[in-house]
Amino acid sequence: MAIIDDIIRDYPYQVTLSFDDDAAGVLDWLDARLGHWDMYVDLTQQTVRYCFREPAEAFAFSRRFVKVREAGVGPARP
Repeated sequence: MAIIDDIIRDYPYQVTLSFDDDAAGVLDWLDARLGHWDMYVDLTQQTVRYCFREPAEAFAFSRRFVKVREAGVGPARP
């Protein structure tokens, strides 16, 4: 797991998306930021972890690609 440890060390700000999340546009968005991000797949959690050097990049990515449920809207998922 040395490669993942290196990614976490160099790109400490992570955003996790599940395999079933719509990833349309993710690679286009990331392509404009080469050298500022890395990623790895977590098979046990069935997720992709997008890792960034700067918190602002992680925040911008989250804002664009993570769907946040508003509190009190619809039933909670188990």
